[in-house]
Amino acid sequence: MVFGVGWQGMAITCDTVLLCLRNGDLMRKNETLFYGSARCAWLAGVTLMLAVAFTHDGRAQQAPPAVPVLVAQAEMRDVARQAEYLGRVRAMDRVELRARVSGVLGERRFTDGQNVKQGEILFTIDPAPYEAVVAQRRAAIEAAEAGLEVATGQLERARELWRTRSIAEAVLEQRRGDQLRAAAEVSLARAALREAELNLSYTEIRAPTDGQIGAAAVSPGNLVGPESGALAVLVRQDPMQVGFAVSQRQIVEARSQSAQRGGMDVIRVRLILPNGATYAEPGRLDFTDVQADARTDSVALRAVFPNPDRLLLDGMGVRVLLEVAAPEKALLIPQSALLADQQGSYVFVLEQGNRAAIRRVRTEARRDGSAIVLEGLNAGDTVIAQGQTRVRSGAIVAPRPLASGS
Repeated sequence: MVFGVGWQGMAITCDTVLLCLRNGDLMRKNETLFYGSARCAWLAGVTLMLAVAFTHDGRAQQAPPAVPVLVAQAEMRDVARQAEYLGRVRAMDRVELRARVSGVLGERRFTDGQNVKQGEILFTIDPAPYEAVVAQRRAAIEAAEAGLEVATGQLERARELWRTRSIAEAVLEQRRGDQLRAAAEVSLARAALREAELNLSYTEIRAPTDGQIGAAAVSPGNLVGPESGALAVLVRQDPMQVGFAVSQRQIVEARSQSAQRGGMDVIRVRLILPNGATYAEPGRLDFTDVQADARTDSVALRAVFPNPDRLLLDGMGVRVLLEVAAPEKALLIPQSALLADQQGSYVFVLEQGNRAAIRRVRTEARRDGSAIVLEGLNAGDTVIAQGQTRVRSGAIVAPRPLASGS
């Protein structure tokens, strides 16, 4: 029987041993050597222990395989400094269409969501009662004008009689007063006619501006009036405004930096839509509030964006990107290289022998899949961009370059 184990090229063999349990003795095949059965058992046990020990020792001496990773170099590039804020889209013009006079709602001359032009009739209210009032007011004017004509004639006769002293002066003054009251009655009647005509015009509810109208809130046939609320909402959608707030510190820094580069006009404004896509049309800042909000220590800003395709909707939540038009040098790494723990952000860098090491970093803005590094790295440092979740500090890695755009 053979007992063997590799140990630096040495072997333990008992190739001619026969276990013969005769009277408790061990007999060698070609010799007459006898040993006690206890000693033979001890030799077998030691042999098995050596086999197990040397087998584990051989495995422990094997080095762990290198972890495959993708790497990229920290590079200095020209970038525009950028800051991101939460914003809300607002229509330039948003009008609630309401009834200005009471009456039965008549024909509706639009479809929900239709684009309308300024001056188009959208709703009508039964005009018949108001047409009747206009006719009454015109008749009242005619009556007042007739009264004025009579009063004027009486005044002229009174003046002729006063020249011959045929009437008392008091009569002349009375005729003059009658003529003035008649003239006032005419003015009052004309004002009443103007009011009636205005009320009649209010029976046609027109679009005050170009825009898109929403859903009608009231159906034809219902009694409406000033207390009925909005009949529909009309929104002018091109251009659109976006309101957002920045901290007092940021507005001061932005103004000081922009002043060195030519004013606030050098600040470009972009939008990130709710689906994460960048809005194609650039915007411009058109308003900065004259006071800060004491509750939030922030200042309200407003930007204007073209909206030819109607992608921006009134009330939509967006992200606002402000960037200085003039680019400057910054150290960039792939955003995927960044990791974080309780102590902050860090990356794995490659040291001599492809050994991974942790490097603490401080970053600023993140954009287009890249992160701007302010502290912790130098240009040319190699960072692990993918696969670092399987890496530990000091581990050997098998690096491959990260493909462009990954």
